[in-house]
Amino acid sequence: MKKEDSLKDLHIGKIIKDIAHQRQISAKIIAENINLYQKNNANKIYLLDDMDCKDVVIVSYVLKYNILDYIVQKYLPFLSFPECSVSVESRRITIDTKNKRVIIYAPFNNCDFLKKTHIGQNIRKFAEEKGWKQQDMAKHLNCSQSTVSDLYGSKSLKVKTLIHISKSLQYHFIAEIYLSKMFIAPFFDMQAGYTITFTSPQICSEEIIDDTF
Repeated sequence: MKKEDSLKDLHIGKIIKDIAHQRQISAKIIAENINLYQKNNANKIYLLDDMDCKDVVIVSYVLKYNILDYIVQKYLPFLSFPECSVSVESRRITIDTKNKRVIIYAPFNNCDFLKKTHIGQNIRKFAEEKGWKQQDMAKHLNCSQSTVSDLYGSKSLKVKTLIHISKSLQYHFIAEIYLSKMFIAPFFDMQAGYTITFTSPQICSEEIIDDTF
């Protein structure tokens, strides 16, 4: 599949570097979590303009910032989330007024779902629901049938490739496969210091609307 010119300015390594510096998290810790590079050359991760989707998910949890969500908001803003992908799981912050502490409740605040994730199967299912054969997919993706066959067998893909596929097929695979299953507890910089003001003992919880940094 031909790479899109519109994605030339997408540099995932730079995004990770900027967030890591804000979070004061070293490249060594990031590289160790995705088993990439040794500690003496871990900074090479910042030079990667593209990365495997599963690695970006893992890095997102390390940095406590949803990098995939940030990317799709910029590069796939015109695609709506599939209805079936919207999670209804409860996510909340509970304020313990007695002990003056905040408890973050996240029922799936991890990336264990990656073990069962197989991108190729999702794409094949999409094609079958459309009634498309491999030659039809090859036409839509502007690639060979052998490439489509390889695609169906891929457990994971690089971010730019999945963006291209989502654009070509007008379906938000990143939302369905990843974002619907991700919840990352908000990042708290303990060095910055926080003040919690309790105005009423009745205050017990607050829905998390967004995870920003």
